[in-house]
Amino acid sequence: MEKFLETTYDKFIFRVKTDCFYTKDDFWVYLQGKIATVGVTDFQQKVRGDVVFLETIKPGTEAKQGQGIGTIETIKATFEILSPVTGKVVEVNPDMYENPYLINQDPYGTGWIYRIELTDPEGDKVGLLKAEDYFEVMKEKIDQEAKNLYG
Repeated sequence: MEKFLETTYDKFIFRVKTDCFYTKDDFWVYLQGKIATVGVTDFQQKVRGDVVFLETIKPGTEAKQGQGIGTIETIKATFEILSPVTGKVVEVNPDMYENPYLINQDPYGTGWIYRIELTDPEGDKVGLLKAEDYFEVMKEKIDQEAKNLYG
């Protein structure tokens, strides 16, 4: 059974999956040996709005931790996908092109974006946050968003 850390603000519930690592830029990574599955956090998809278009790099392309590997366009904004890990993209979620809204429906499941074969799994972990640490960062961001909206 999947486990999440949750916090509520107004009518919104924000979830952080406990078996993933995170970036401060609101991307998650699930590590399985030398393969990392990458996606957008629940916080990111809620704040940015409904995803309408996704531009990705092709399988076989090298990804470097912290560098852009695609673009997500929502009804509110366009933002860059920043790779949380370094390695070679081995798969792009084929369902994303037909239904990029999967990111909004199930950000930690069917809404994944990339699978990347890692070149340095232990080295990548240094640049990532554990779920509990990201949860605290996310709560600060929620407070900041609320201040921006409601003064």
